[in-house]
Amino acid sequence: MKKQLAWVAFGLVFYFLFLLIKLPASQVLSRLSLPPDVDLQGVSGTIWQGRAIAASVHGLPLQNVSWSLAVLPLVLGHISADVQAGNMRNSDEVSFSGGLNLSEGQIQLDQVQAYLPTNLMVSLLPLPFPVKAEGRFKIQFDELEYTDACQTLVGSGQWLNAKVAGLNGMIDLGVFNADMTCTDNNVVVTVKEPNRFGLSAEAVIQANLKYAITGRFKPESDLPEEVHQAAQFFGNKDGQGYYSIKL
Repeated sequence: MKKQLAWVAFGLVFYFLFLLIKLPASQVLSRLSLPPDVDLQGVSGTIWQGRAIAASVHGLPLQNVSWSLAVLPLVLGHISADVQAGNMRNSDEVSFSGGLNLSEGQIQLDQVQAYLPTNLMVSLLPLPFPVKAEGRFKIQFDELEYTDACQTLVGSGQWLNAKVAGLNGMIDLGVFNADMTCTDNNVVVTVKEPNRFGLSAEAVIQANLKYAITGRFKPESDLPEEVHQAAQFFGNKDGQGYYSIKL
């Protein structure tokens, strides 16, 4: 009798393990209260190896999202997953690739690379006047730890094939490079020359998304005259021919 009960218990354990392994992602996610700015559509696969046809995160549209969820961190109350989204070769899509860890209000990113269409990002910014721009933003997070505020950040960013609309078509500005770090729990983005706009600037972004930007720029002489005329709205040049930025 004891031997039979042992086999029954073993069978039940095996059955529940099988159900857990094959747990449908759609059934689990439909019962979770996702943040209001996160939306998933067309979910399939298991909770461990899942997919979504489309998603929206903070207004950013994502296509073909897939994830691989680690089991052991979940037992400890953490979410650790490798996430893929979009097609990095498609300049019109948002793409994302890398490791994501979540636990008790803490966000960690590890070796994350993302591409963001410039026109999409500009449309989401609260700019005082409409701006038409082209290209892609490339963001690389080697390491990020964020708990209520920035704790650790090692990353970089680029504006690739940067272009802005002028009176006679798009104006080619080339490439802008930036470094990203944490200072006093604030995210600090530092743009450095060389670039065609002669721009060097520092943006400090607080946890409440308030920001301050300081820097200077000196457009290259062969840029269209309209660029040089627009630059005059920032005031007079300094002794080196730079205009000051303070926002």
